[in-house]
Amino acid sequence: MKVYDYQWAASFGMDATTAAVELVRDGIDTVLVRNQIDPLPTSGVDQEGYLASGTPVSLATDRAWSDALRAAGLRVYQTTTLFFDPGLLQLFPDARPVNANGNPHVGFDWYLGVCPTHDGYLAAKIDRLKRVATELEPDGLFLSFTRYPGFWENWVPDYTFNNGDRFCFCSRCRAQFAADLGLDLAPGDVATKAGFILEVHGAEWNAWRARRIVEVIDRIAAAARAARPDLEIMLNTLAFPASDFNGLDVRREIAAQDLAMLRGSVDRFELMTYLQILNRPDAWLQTSVADARRALPDRPLYCTLQVAPLYTEGIHAGRGRALEISAEALDHSARVALTAGADGLVFYHWTDFLVDEAAGGCKRAVLRGLSSA
Repeated sequence: MKVYDYQWAASFGMDATTAAVELVRDGIDTVLVRNQIDPLPTSGVDQEGYLASGTPVSLATDRAWSDALRAAGLRVYQTTTLFFDPGLLQLFPDARPVNANGNPHVGFDWYLGVCPTHDGYLAAKIDRLKRVATELEPDGLFLSFTRYPGFWENWVPDYTFNNGDRFCFCSRCRAQFAADLGLDLAPGDVATKAGFILEVHGAEWNAWRARRIVEVIDRIAAAARAARPDLEIMLNTLAFPASDFNGLDVRREIAAQDLAMLRGSVDRFELMTYLQILNRPDAWLQTSVADARRALPDRPLYCTLQVAPLYTEGIHAGRGRALEISAEALDHSARVALTAGADGLVFYHWTDFLVDEAAGGCKRAVLRGLSSA
């Protein structure tokens, strides 16, 4: 269960021990949480209202919550938004990625990506995660936004990809790619050089970027395990099967998440099967899970499901997204995911279950029914 807020205290009057016991009653065995050492930026999912607790949140609050969860027998994973941190990006402005048109990433809505080859930015993140491992003693780290830039929430079935979606072609990435492969890149402006790379060395480029993501995860794991030797790594991955978008394989070619390459570095994998955001039917879960399972035959694989609808208003309106997720729909999606071969489910997020229950809904009863099945 993703629990990225303290609304269980601010809105529902629970203390940490009570909230942890209620999660156990809901059938939860693992909780993904946030912390003040490496705080989660505000996004279209994590609105400021969700993060409010009624009282200032401190590291001591995070530690007390984590201790209460573990005392209740739950596993605790601390979450990081690895390559999405607008505040930290301000300290490293040259970590702003560049697309294949030669344009710096200007972001979309709340999202602004980071180039994965910037060592200063990454070192700052790793320093934070070492503190998280030392001071909060989690069972694992949940690595989100561990990929090359892309606002995947927009990738509904009719989305058309172009060079503006392909990253990163900054001078640092181009130079490292050329040096690592012993290549001489064509002269010209950034767009010309990017075009040459994609046309002549596209396969090598995709593999090189995927290796970069693996190397980053290995660095994080080594640093965190110096403090917590048994710490696990759980990775947040795009859910698109290779057959989507006419076989483009966007998870690998756009985001540089190669599941087969990641298999040796990651203990558990989460597929972001946010069906309402992506405007996909339940049947898509079968294709998504089967595709990932071929690359991950021996790794736990989890599907994340939404409890409430998102991205239905403003610039996100008109994309065909459902305006409601009923309890019946949630139950059906969960059972399809498990039948498709998912080893378990992750839900975003617990507050939505509590809000639904307070309004007289039965989504929390669905959750408990799934865990007892």
